[in-house]
Amino acid sequence: MKLFPYNRSQTIRILFIVAIAAVVIRVILDGRFATSALLYLAVPFAVSVLIHQFIPHEPETTRPRQLFNHLRDATVVMLATSFILFEGFICVLMFMPIYYLSVLIHYAFTGHRDPTKLQVLAVPLVVAVLSLEGMFPSTSLPRKAEVTHVAVVDGTIAQLKANMANPIVFQKDRNWFLSIFPLPVSVDAGSLTAGDVHTLDFVYKRWFYTNIHKGTFALEISDVGADFVRTKVVKNTSYLASYVQIDGTEVRFRELDDGQTEVALTIHYHRKLDPAWYFGPMQSYAFDKSAAYLIDTVIARK
Repeated sequence: MKLFPYNRSQTIRILFIVAIAAVVIRVILDGRFATSALLYLAVPFAVSVLIHQFIPHEPETTRPRQLFNHLRDATVVMLATSFILFEGFICVLMFMPIYYLSVLIHYAFTGHRDPTKLQVLAVPLVVAVLSLEGMFPSTSLPRKAEVTHVAVVDGTIAQLKANMANPIVFQKDRNWFLSIFPLPVSVDAGSLTAGDVHTLDFVYKRWFYTNIHKGTFALEISDVGADFVRTKVVKNTSYLASYVQIDGTEVRFRELDDGQTEVALTIHYHRKLDPAWYFGPMQSYAFDKSAAYLIDTVIARK
């Protein structure tokens, strides 16, 4: 395998596709459809079409090799475009699965040498219809959501609420998916009185060491009862605000026998990104694991 797989003509064509993709994505990001399925379905599908049409390969190449070359070319376009647009590694990682899915949909139906007319017409039409999600109210699915994680932990309600009132330090290992996202660099929290505001400062190095975004996540203790604590988000300029709107949390306690307590932590949020069938389960999983981590690290800590 050659170290650099493209000849001069192919390199120019790849750069041409990258330039088109960067311009189109920039226009979408600056418009009202920045979070719609148009960006996450139609654009990668169009990239796949351009690669299929403009990047020639040897005619005797085997089908598996064709697929490998196609995915390789699509990856080059995706990474180059992300670099030009200053997107961070988190965005790239979240985008990769649905990007490859869109590319594979095109390749599976039209990647061979003699696609039928039905395949040529039907597949783009289906992608176009699916890409309408999030572009208009009538093509959008409900965005408001919540996730509740329940755990039985050691300690009385008084002890667990005392834990919540102590300064917070995130030290324990996180779920593999959560580990993608950076932890706050500082946490100003150490109370449990209604009206108090806890702030978390985030530094997101989009390119691991540079291209830095700084932001603050502020959480107000809105209501404290004998068996519950409610919070609401009053400010969010962190990197998380690009993906989801977090509204607040509610912690419910139910004291059990033997010095244990059932803790139910609910996170309320609004999904920003479409399509819902992709980002909905992803965010639900992330918030469920986040709730479990907060119960273990903050509420039930020793």
